Amino acid sequence: MTTDDPAYKQDPQLPNKSINYALLVDGYVRDLFTTGMILQRLDYDVFIANSGEDALKLIEVALPELVITELSLNNMSGLELLFQLKHAPATKDIPVIIHTAIGDEKWEDHCRVTGCAAFLRKPVDLDELYSAIQRATEDKPRHYVRLRTLLPVRVGGHLSTDAAASVEYISELSENGIFVRTLTPRPVNAVLPVNIIVNSLPIKLKAVVVRRVSIGQGLFKEPGMGMQFVEISDPHREMLRNFIKGQIMRDINPT
Repeated sequence: MTTDDPAYKQDPQLPNKSINYALLVDGYVRDLFTTGMILQRLDYDVFIANSGEDALKLIEVALPELVITELSLNNMSGLELLFQLKHAPATKDIPVIIHTAIGDEKWEDHCRVTGCAAFLRKPVDLDELYSAIQRATEDKPRHYVRLRTLLPVRVGGHLSTDAAASVEYISELSENGIFVRTLTPRPVNAVLPVNIIVNSLPIKLKAVVVRRVSIGQGLFKEPGMGMQFVEISDPHREMLRNFIKGQIMRDINPT
């Protein structure tokens, strides 16, 4: 059995914890808030800086695993910050993503030549940002945005609309799979019907168990099973996609 999201096989309960912290550099307060909130909801730890100089001071204290910077900064530009990071032995391997309102393609060429991991334009796009971070930081990048959540689920039977009556919950959700928190994980490779309630609407699908986790294993110490969807309708997949994006982008206006 193969999966398009190999992280579910490696450890389906681990979120984006390979990054101890990401450093976000931007002189625009609104953009710092917007991008910072998105990163936090994607389960990254985030430090912020308003200038290149402040970013370098933070980096002297602790090396980030990722830097995301605007090009247009006071005094030191984002391109200058990128150049300094890529030419210092201690920081040359830190991936740097440029996330900017500047649309000039010449700037993109300069940044790529200097060594940026990705060049993204504002306003922020959740899927593009997540994909760029994954490619920059993961040996096996995930293809789908993953959400930490708590949703009632019934695996192998009918789901009650009363969440309190359900004994199993989804603690991680993507449009391609779930991690089910349960004391009775099913056998690996078992294909089972799954019923989820999202925004008071039922979603029915089939999923295969790709990983079992015992009590005390993994970062969050929660027992359960990682499952990949093997049969789901396009409308239901779209419902999941919209739910995940809605949860991450709630109360955020990226424009």
